[in-house]
Amino acid sequence: MKALAGPAMLLVIVGGFTIYKAMSKEPAPSRAFLELELAADDDDHTGTCYSLSTVLVANGVFGSATRTWSAPDPDNENRWNLELEGVSHGAGGPERVYQVFTFEKFGEQARLVDVDGSRDLPVNITENIDRLLEAPHHRRSTPVDRCLEDGGTGYQYPPKK
Repeated sequence: MKALAGPAMLLVIVGGFTIYKAMSKEPAPSRAFLELELAADDDDHTGTCYSLSTVLVANGVFGSATRTWSAPDPDNENRWNLELEGVSHGAGGPERVYQVFTFEKFGEQARLVDVDGSRDLPVNITENIDRLLEAPHHRRSTPVDRCLEDGGTGYQYPPKK
């Protein structure tokens, strides 16, 4: 009986840890959502030629900032918030610095529909899209398939040399 206690206890511990990890998984958009082409903020919502995941990876998912995905409406898998949070050393001591980007799926595109942020950070959607595109342009990131074809164009694509 005692011989079974060790392996049985190990099985209970491993099983409990597995259940805990499965239930404590942080929310995040699906791979399909992240592979949507990021749209510009112009009237036609011109595609940028880069998927949302490519843009985020090219930006190093914003360096040392803490990244948190959340769904503003848990029943809507088509709208996600990405909060980036860090600490800056201000004149009065440490200050919280953050930006919250809200992306929403429209057809085959992910559109940046809202930006909130701490003081001195831009909240204008067009300005933020332009800033987000700097890194994939600079790194010559791989565009979405439609832009690989001859004559494929998009917002600020091909990048200026």
